[in-house]
Amino acid sequence: MENNRGSFGSNLGFILAAVGSAVGLGNIWGFPYKMGLNGGFAFLLIYLVLAIFVGLAVMIGELAIGRKTGMSPVAAYRKLSKKFTWMGYMAVIVPFLILCFYFVLGGMVMRYALSYLTAIFGWDTWGVPVTEFFGTFICNGASVVIWTAIFIALNAFIVAAGVAGGIEKFCKIGMPALFVMLLAVIIYVAVQPGAMDGYKFMFGWNIEPLKTDFLGVLKAAAGQMFFSLSLGMGAMITYGSYLQKKESVQKNAVIIIVCDTLVAIMAGMIVMPACAAFLNGEYGGGPGLLFASMQQVFFNMGYVGNIIGFLFYGLVFIAAISSSMSLLEVITSFKVDQNIEAGKAPGRKKYAIIAAVIIFVFCLPVALDALGTGVENGAPIAYPAELFGIEVKGWNDCWLDFYDMLSEGIMMPLGAMVMAFMIGWIWKIDMVVEECELSGHKFWGKTFFDICYKIITPIGMAFVLYAQIMTFFG
Repeated sequence: MENNRGSFGSNLGFILAAVGSAVGLGNIWGFPYKMGLNGGFAFLLIYLVLAIFVGLAVMIGELAIGRKTGMSPVAAYRKLSKKFTWMGYMAVIVPFLILCFYFVLGGMVMRYALSYLTAIFGWDTWGVPVTEFFGTFICNGASVVIWTAIFIALNAFIVAAGVAGGIEKFCKIGMPALFVMLLAVIIYVAVQPGAMDGYKFMFGWNIEPLKTDFLGVLKAAAGQMFFSLSLGMGAMITYGSYLQKKESVQKNAVIIIVCDTLVAIMAGMIVMPACAAFLNGEYGGGPGLLFASMQQVFFNMGYVGNIIGFLFYGLVFIAAISSSMSLLEVITSFKVDQNIEAGKAPGRKKYAIIAAVIIFVFCLPVALDALGTGVENGAPIAYPAELFGIEVKGWNDCWLDFYDMLSEGIMMPLGAMVMAFMIGWIWKIDMVVEECELSGHKFWGKTFFDICYKIITPIGMAFVLYAQIMTFFG
């Protein structure tokens, strides 16, 4: 039964929603393109190590904090220690910044899925040759803004409907559908001539990139892990606050990480073999890999490419909205908890809509700068470096990278580092153990997690934060 905050109707609903939060554009978009740019197997190896030694500890910590307090990030950190209330505010600012570009990408995915659907029935809605669409579309500011607004409206509708009535219902349908669509596309791509080279790129032993640019690969893998697992952005604290006391925190954390990692690898098993089979092994398409490169892949498939393209962008849409609505929930629950603490009505619908409208305004620079194309090349507005007449760096070459630098680049590793330090040295691991064992399940690996919270995670995140800062400003 829902209380005035709302709650999940079942543990399955929680798991599917938490997996949905973790499984998003980070898996389908970020993981393949970052793998392509960072040596394939070398990137995968570092990612898996970080997921085990950092991601799992942070996931358990955030879920435990959320369930122990029963509150969203700001109220949760304030309840545990008023000195660290700033951590809660940072955990609300991060999803806000991420949604400023995530909503735009979600709208673009919707546009692609629709055009592939209509193409199946012989109706061309691209408007230009398919291989030229990406560059034309991102420079069409009005079109990008409209699709961004549609995607935002869908998110606001689901979050306004509540935890069980909106988020849980969507994920119970969306997550199984996503896995089925992933398998269908993987099977088709696997039988294409030349696909084996993509698998070799992903799984063949090659650690040369670690010798030449270890910090670069570490930075990329760590940023991807936090972005993909929804860590350091308040989502798992918020979802944890809805988790029933009888459920196992550790088991749920492992399930979420395994499912998320599996989806990321499955996405790689689509994109990398497809690039090998249809793009002559061009894996380094960068951020445009999801749109420009994959569109070329589907074009090279002929008519069947329309079907595979619709399935692919359909699953990307499900992944995108399941994550974006969890981030919007973090912001909405912040105001809901404030109202409840003040003895007022929660006001969920009102604040979900208000948050969506405010974020839409901050989305406009991302929607209008054509991903850093430049005004002279047809972009409606200038990107940051162009606007302010400063040297182009990794954080100012487009508005997406600017928001990403603040959120994934700085605040997420900083938040994870401080949280792990607090659990390891201030609150002590007994706080996490006590909360996890309330379900009747014995806390396993106490020594391992104690070492993670005290040493491995803080030091690891310090290295990642250093690598991020050097990449952006060095």
